[in-house]
Amino acid sequence: MSVLLLVAAALLTFVVAYTLKSRVSNGKGRFTASAAEIQTRYEALAHSGWKYGKDDPQTNKPIVRVTAASFEATKDPSVSELRDVALRLYNKAADQYTYVRSAAALFDEKSHTMRSSGPVLIVMNVPAEKDAEKPADIAGRVQVQTSGVTYNTQSGKADSDQPASFKFSQGDGSATGVSYDPNTKELHLKCAVALDWIGRGPVANKMHIESGELLYRENEQKVYLSPWSKMQRQTTAIQAANSVVTLQDGYLHQIDSDHAAGTDIREDKTTGYSADKMTALFDDNGALISILGEGNAKVISTSPSSRTTLTGNRADLKFDVQTKENNGILENESDLRLVTAAGHAVAQSDPLPQPGVQMPESRTLRSETIVLQMRPGGKEVQTIDAPGAAELEFKPNRPDQSHRTLTSSRLQILYGDGSYIDRLLAWNVATQTERPPSQGSPDTTAPSHTWSDQMIATFVPNSNNVATIDQTGHFRYQQGGRKASSEKALFDQGANRMTLLGHARMSDENGTALADTIVMNQSTGDMDATGHVASTHAPDKNQKPGTSVLDDTKVMEARADSMESRGNNTQFTYTGHAVIWQGGNRISANRIDIDRDAQTLHAVGDVVSELVDNKAQNTGSAPIFTAVYAPELSYSDDTRVANYAGPVKLVRNKMTVTSKQLEAFLNAQGDKADSSLDHAFADGNVAIVDIVAPGHTRTGSSEHCEYYTKDDKVVLNGGSPQLVDSYRGLSKGRQLTYFSDDDRLIVEGADKNLAFTRMKKK
Repeated sequence: MSVLLLVAAALLTFVVAYTLKSRVSNGKGRFTASAAEIQTRYEALAHSGWKYGKDDPQTNKPIVRVTAASFEATKDPSVSELRDVALRLYNKAADQYTYVRSAAALFDEKSHTMRSSGPVLIVMNVPAEKDAEKPADIAGRVQVQTSGVTYNTQSGKADSDQPASFKFSQGDGSATGVSYDPNTKELHLKCAVALDWIGRGPVANKMHIESGELLYRENEQKVYLSPWSKMQRQTTAIQAANSVVTLQDGYLHQIDSDHAAGTDIREDKTTGYSADKMTALFDDNGALISILGEGNAKVISTSPSSRTTLTGNRADLKFDVQTKENNGILENESDLRLVTAAGHAVAQSDPLPQPGVQMPESRTLRSETIVLQMRPGGKEVQTIDAPGAAELEFKPNRPDQSHRTLTSSRLQILYGDGSYIDRLLAWNVATQTERPPSQGSPDTTAPSHTWSDQMIATFVPNSNNVATIDQTGHFRYQQGGRKASSEKALFDQGANRMTLLGHARMSDENGTALADTIVMNQSTGDMDATGHVASTHAPDKNQKPGTSVLDDTKVMEARADSMESRGNNTQFTYTGHAVIWQGGNRISANRIDIDRDAQTLHAVGDVVSELVDNKAQNTGSAPIFTAVYAPELSYSDDTRVANYAGPVKLVRNKMTVTSKQLEAFLNAQGDKADSSLDHAFADGNVAIVDIVAPGHTRTGSSEHCEYYTKDDKVVLNGGSPQLVDSYRGLSKGRQLTYFSDDDRLIVEGADKNLAFTRMKKK
């Protein structure tokens, strides 16, 4: 901008020329003329050189010195002409002067104008001891070259419509048309303005400024560019409507622009920014240090893998200035360090196609304020932070992707190499996920919702695809009728698996499960629970009535060390201290498998089954239990038969039956029979003990035993059946039948063998 001052100095040259003319006409000042011929009728000639000087009468310091090759006063007394003019106009201290040279100058006293149609050279701020005629003495000084200059001797204004060029210590430039007003100290470059501002740094750091016209107000230290402007520095370019350039101590300090749009292109990274109003600040070396955009502010960052658009009412960009060597030349580069968008801020990140890489979701972050931190060098994103309430939306770009929305009180995204997301942190989080139908049955495609105090999401390296989600603190989950809660939850996106940790609870319309840990496949609904498992299962609405080993009209409850649920809650496996029950009916074992579709139950390891009689439930009397102990139990609703693999022990009321195996035939639910157990068959080394009364027992043995609950009837056959009554003695036969209720005994012999009874004597 010092160039503008040079033009002003040139105009002052014309003032001096006018003063010279006046002094010559009035006979004031001092001058010498070789062979000068002063003629009548106001005609004067100086053919062989002419000089003029004026000093300050108080300080005796020079004010002006003028030399000319020739001077001519024409017949018209108001017009005079100087040729090959050289002028020195000194400052007040007389330690510097402005040097002006022109081939010819014509002064018209009547119109108060001086014109120079030929080239004009102006050199500013030349030290008094230096000779402006010597190129070495003016090197680095401000110089202006133009032509066709018109100067008004009354107002001091100068004007030219001709092209002008200028050089100064920090750059050079050009324009078409120049005017200067010394009263307001305003310099006007009329059109086609081009300026290269080098500043204090190396030439490679220069800023190139273009504009339709330029107005420099020296008192304000401001340059006004209109109606359009363009600024380019290294890889950064700004285009705008009106712009105001502010100087500080003669150096570029600030640029304010209307409707500005800028770009920064570096290798494979492009950053664009725009706003209704934009302010750029520079350091003392002319390096860009910040950009502030207000009104529809936008920043667009494009890399080979993605395009991120940041918008807001206001955007603040901060730059770090780094000195770097490029091809042996030191350059000051402004690297983008920080971007802050405020006022309805939105950060939109869209993936770009990459060979061999599946397209991740598009991401949209909304918050009142969004802060984007760049990695050193300004090429890659390091973090995106929303310090206030935020919403993050993941929009699918493939049919197999889910649509996710996250809201939080604060959110932060951490990036790895290549501006790929590494982790996402959020606080006071609520999420919604809509999965495509291909990922599950209709029951699992309802939107899922989660809530937690904190969330950490990790991403697959170099993909921007979510890998895992970790939610802690008062976690809650809901999908349709399915609900869950725990202290912590882990989501594996690849496996579509959710893990609940710490006081985990899962429930739906079919039941509830509580455990230390619950793992659920969100695609299939399969669930695994471990640690202090407790579950409840509602009656199966689709099951035929009266076809269950347990009462299918009641809720089934279970306890175990672990539980597995498969087939949309139709298949269950309980392992480790497993117990299931409905009312007074219960089964315990090391492992219990239930298949509701196949209507089967299988238990292994220390099996104990307990069935309460309907008789007790119907009459209100003390309950009667049938308990069976065995290593293994298999049951099918098709036959309503429970098979126990031995050794087996059946205990009912005061009777105990042991055998190698046992078949228990159950009444159908809703049957009017008095017992849940209808009858049982025991085989292999059968032994029966019936405590009739204190001190009165019956013991029997056979290979086969049948027990019927309706009549309390016991049938012993197979092998060598016998029955020993502690009161009545021993009975043997092919088949022994006795009725516990009425104390009857029927002994049947074989065809060739008589029944044998040995009665005790009283």
